[in-house]
Amino acid sequence: MWYKLFNSLIKNYYEAGQPLPKEPVDILVDESMYTYACLVEKILAYKTMDQDSRWNGYVCHEHSYHVFGRHYLMVFYAQDDNSSLSADKVRTSQQDLLLELNAQMQDPVMDDFFLIGVEFRPCDDSVNTEVYLDAFYQKAQ
Repeated sequence: MWYKLFNSLIKNYYEAGQPLPKEPVDILVDESMYTYACLVEKILAYKTMDQDSRWNGYVCHEHSYHVFGRHYLMVFYAQDDNSSLSADKVRTSQQDLLLELNAQMQDPVMDDFFLIGVEFRPCDDSVNTEVYLDAFYQKAQ
């Protein structure tokens, strides 16, 4: 499941004319299967979250089980467009958010920090739900 999500992420950025830089792509490809499983587990847990959390958005933290100092902040985008965790607001302020979190979360030490935005959208032609990812990268400073 992770590979399918990751490949669609790369494809969506490429089709939008904004291919992801090579460094973060290489880092994500190099991650361990266990970390992938943990990230997917958090995505699948979305359906079990209460309606208030889904409406307002929420944040989860995961660290790499492959490389010490690599961290993932998963932002589950709010359904409410006025929320500070709405997709548009997080996308426009992601660099400031990453810098602020990098400064605050130096225990444990971070070398690589990813903000992964997760958006659930209803599928246009069925009752299914589609999952879209954003990936933003910050090298620790």
